[in-house]
Amino acid sequence: MELGLSGKISIVTGGSKGIGRTTALALAREGSDVAICARGMEELEHAATKIRAQTGRKVLAVRADMGNADDIKNLISSTVAELGGVDILINNAVNSVAAPFMELADEDWLNHINVKVMGYVRCSREAIPHMINRGGGRIINIGGIAARNVNAITNSNGVTNSAVSNIAKNLSDQVAKDGILVNCIHPGTTRTPRQDMILQRQAKDASVTIEEAERRAVAGIPIGRMVEPEDIADLVLFLVSVRASAITGQTIAVEGGAGRGIHY
Repeated sequence: MELGLSGKISIVTGGSKGIGRTTALALAREGSDVAICARGMEELEHAATKIRAQTGRKVLAVRADMGNADDIKNLISSTVAELGGVDILINNAVNSVAAPFMELADEDWLNHINVKVMGYVRCSREAIPHMINRGGGRIINIGGIAARNVNAITNSNGVTNSAVSNIAKNLSDQVAKDGILVNCIHPGTTRTPRQDMILQRQAKDASVTIEEAERRAVAGIPIGRMVEPEDIADLVLFLVSVRASAITGQTIAVEGGAGRGIHY
């Protein structure tokens, strides 16, 4: 199926590993040049080199902390200068602490909100004028299923993921006239380095092995396995493609059926 992504210019925040890296690779395979950012330059360069080698596309690696407004401005301006513009923005970066409510300090809450909520806001605000200049664009906010499901060690995740879903809907109404579509994806239990941290904490709290913690996590997923980063990337590709030109302001969960709520 032709997705119409050849020649597009994409930005993926948190692009050095996990969902971000997999999504950047998927976009590049479809013919998009990609800018990826993260705080750690060594891992970021490694990811960029791998994506270039596998796709032959231009891949720009920009060190950026999504909690820093100047870094975000530099990310967008560098992408425009080096790649020629911005068509697609995948807001994906996160920096959080997996811990029970009473263990989370103010700094933990504020850091998570600054990186994820304000980081998404700032990136979108900087990218939108460039999308308008190119006749439209796509913004995808990667949230998380903690927005819908409670969990004892994902307290701040629930707050930030709910927020980025709300932002997607509000923003979508305001930029649709400019040809910009905005959606949100809520990954469920997904095999990423961050999920490994959560499993480690769950194993510690329950005095079980990591393997048992994973078994318990998967037991509640009807498809019988964790979500893989590729599952998220596939939905991203569709939503940013010409095949999804009437979809905006939506939040879609990719969680293998684990959610218990009904959302109309």
